[in-house]
Amino acid sequence: MSDSRRLPSEANPWLLNGTPGNSDFLLFGFPYAGTGAVASYREWPERIGEGQLCPLQPPGRESRTLEEPVGDFGQFVSELADALSPHTDRPYAFVGHCGAMPYMADTALALVRAGRPAPVRIFASSWGAPHKGLYGRLNFADLDTLDIDAEIDTAALARYGSTLPPDLREVVAEILMIDLRLIRGYEYSGDPALPCPVDVISWSADDVVPPETVWPSSWSECTEATHHALAGDHWEFLRGRPALTDLIAERIATAVVRE
Repeated sequence: MSDSRRLPSEANPWLLNGTPGNSDFLLFGFPYAGTGAVASYREWPERIGEGQLCPLQPPGRESRTLEEPVGDFGQFVSELADALSPHTDRPYAFVGHCGAMPYMADTALALVRAGRPAPVRIFASSWGAPHKGLYGRLNFADLDTLDIDAEIDTAALARYGSTLPPDLREVVAEILMIDLRLIRGYEYSGDPALPCPVDVISWSADDVVPPETVWPSSWSECTEATHHALAGDHWEFLRGRPALTDLIAERIATAVVRE
């Protein structure tokens, strides 16, 4: 990855790679909990079929470390929707893993309320129907007693085969705790329905949000949804391999043709 991919746009710091080029479609990548755009998408290709991957960088992490993190779920969605609004003049989609789904759902609804076109699709990895609440053990843990360092060590060992250096673990712990508190402000009843279809992705060896939790999970009550069962563990999404990226490119291309 070139250094230019790590620089935020001066005009729009939410877009890690700056103003999108002239691609057929844009794929906005929502970060994984406890991380930013670089950590979430550094292993992904810059191009997804005929489209451009646009990793999203929230304030308070990585290239925006000096900014104050957003501490309210509604404010987070409002600021992100405002940032994305100018880039919804061509087909676009959202993609995210695990706890990114609540943000994708509410951002899509916020854009439509503002009179902007809806995403052509949302790609939701390792998450069940959004109107049924939250998923994953950490989203129900007592945050006052949670051993956040132990949780990060366990996740790092599963993903990298080693723990993080203490200084990096401290940074990740701070962001992860912010994200765990932030997502608990999410509320969605299923009405109105999501404004676009959702491609729901489960992973065969996911022990964080198991496949049987992801699907069917009442998705049909809030949107048109299609399930894709892929091989891999909970961290496979972050590796950006062709089994996932080719699927996304194909599904978006089909949606764009239908429009």
